[in-house]
Amino acid sequence: MRTIKFRGKSILTDEWLYGDLVRNVEGTFAILPAFEMNLDTDCINYEVGKDTIGQLTGLYDCNGKEIYEGDILRIGNIQGDVCEVKWNETVCAFCIRFYLEYELGSRPLGEWLKREKNIAIIGNIHDNGKLL
Repeated sequence: MRTIKFRGKSILTDEWLYGDLVRNVEGTFAILPAFEMNLDTDCINYEVGKDTIGQLTGLYDCNGKEIYEGDILRIGNIQGDVCEVKWNETVCAFCIRFYLEYELGSRPLGEWLKREKNIAIIGNIHDNGKLL
């Protein structure tokens, strides 16, 4: 069974929160950590910026870190290509998007991980967007 998990940046603390994604009645979003929910739980403590929400891909980098939508990856060594993890609706898969002058094509992230063993997370588009 695959793990369905999200992350988002807290609007209160600017820290990353990990867990289940909830849409509040007001139309805002919250990330709730794994705990027993009751009716008294106040979601405002877990509210996140909508543009920071990313889903877990279910895949891991070469260091064993979970890869999320919005992560920035380096493929290969220190001079390797840098890319962003994005959901691609056309192929219904998490893919990597390169920011290069030439086009390498859009391949699902899982295919890249089978081909290239040295793929590492070096940041994310929200904290380290200048890496792209």
